[in-house]
Amino acid sequence: MKRYLFIISRSPYGSSHALEQLEAAMVAAVFDAKVAVLFRDEGAWCIQQHQAGAAIGQKTMTNVLAALSAYDVEELYVCADFLNTYQIQTEPTLNVMPIRLPEQRALISASDVVITAQP
Repeated sequence: MKRYLFIISRSPYGSSHALEQLEAAMVAAVFDAKVAVLFRDEGAWCIQQHQAGAAIGQKTMTNVLAALSAYDVEELYVCADFLNTYQIQTEPTLNVMPIRLPEQRALISASDVVITAQP
């Protein structure tokens, strides 16, 4: 089974990149891929608690993330340094593991396919 890593590094509401990455992760999981998601840089805002996407006419990102477990996507990681720098409080219902740069590199190296949404 191939191991897929989706890296989300764009903010959740500035564009559709983060949502599209999550949807792609769900599709990969449906086809029996082992899927992990890493939130880094601006993408770490995706897991911030008390989001209200409906206030700006968009889906609330934490609600979308909560659906990942239904697709057996349970490996969620976030850049620990970004969390600390911006003092982000994560959504408590999400099981997201903070990891530092060396661990991120190891995660990337251990993945068969790495997918990012860079412009």
